[in-house]
This record gives sequence, structure tokens and C-alpha cells, in this order.
Amino acid sequence: MNFNIKLLIYLVFGFIVSTIIGTLTHEFGHYLIAETLGYDATINYASTSFSNDKEFVDNDYFWVTLGGPLQTIITGTIGFIFLYVNKKSFEKSDKLNFKQWLIIFVSLFWLRQLANLFMGLIGFLKRGHISTRSDESKLDLFLNLKTGTTLSLTAFLAAIILSIILYKFIPRKQLFTFLISGIVGGISGYYLWLIAFGKILMS
Repeated sequence: MNFNIKLLIYLVFGFIVSTIIGTLTHEFGHYLIAETLGYDATINYASTSFSNDKEFVDNDYFWVTLGGPLQTIITGTIGFIFLYVNKKSFEKSDKLNFKQWLIIFVSLFWLRQLANLFMGLIGFLKRGHISTRSDESKLDLFLNLKTGTTLSLTAFLAAIILSIILYKFIPRKQLFTFLISGIVGGISGYYLWLIAFGKILMS
């Protein structure tokens, strides 16, 4: 089992930065749709608010809600397409370079869906029901779907994409380090941005 401490440090930093960028670009997806529809939108560290003199329209709220997850999924999909476009370079590599890791991190924008499902399951075990506060749960409500449907479907797709990345694009000798860095970096990024410093920097 290969473990590279230097790579671990780089990748943990990458996951922390990706968590911050992923959160803000997700919120930018909400912001962009709201502004396009004529609302005055504002992004803070973990959410987007929007208002206008006119009365809210349900369809508008649906599109603004969709904007965040859609941005995240489109970004991850673009990264995944780039992975396949550059598939031969990954096949020849036993150690990935910066550009290759960058493409992988963009593809991993899809991980938001798995992370949200995980947090949703924890909430379900605590409260006995799935939270209706997430974007995906709100979309289920708009579409008259059972709560958890949208999140489960997108998380399933995310799991497939993650599996392909792990088995097709991460060199065997770097896989264990990558997995550990994902756990450490993901949790650290969540804590550092969403709990500790995000609200201080962007309140």
C-alpha cells in the first residue's frame, strides 16, 4: 500500500480549496439565475438571497433553486469530459501532474451530491425524516416528487462518476493517498469554510 505524505499535503490543500470554490460557484449559479430573472441577488459564504419589488413567482423560485445544483453538475460534467478527452495521457501516467489533478478536481464537483446524501442520511437518523432545506428537496417539492428523489438520483450518478475516476484515472500507487486526502481535505474544507471562517470573511 503506497502512501506519499508530500502528495497528501498537496491533495488535502486541493480538497480544501475545491470545497470553498465549489461552494461559492454553486451559490453563483443561484445568483446568476436570480439576476437574469430581474431579482437583486446577494451571495454570502454559504447561501444566496434575492429580492425585488415585484411579487415572487413560483416558477422563478424553481429556476433560482435549480441554478446552484445545475452549475455544480455542469462543471463536474465538463471536467469528466476533459478526463476522457485526455484519457491516453492518464493511461501513460503512474504519477499525475498538476494539470491532470486539476481536471480530476473539476470532475469531483459531482461529489457535492454524494456529500449532501451522506449529510441527509445523518439527518434522517437523527430526526427520522429527510431535511427539506436542501436545494434538491426543494426541487422535489416543486416537481411533486418524494423528498430525496432528486438527491438520490444525482448521488447515484456521482457515485458512478467517482468509481470511474478511482479505477480508470487515479494511478494505483497514488490511490490510497488520494482517498485519505479526500476524507481529510473534504472534512477540513467543510469545517474551515462553512463553520469557522466563511461567515467571518463573507458575512
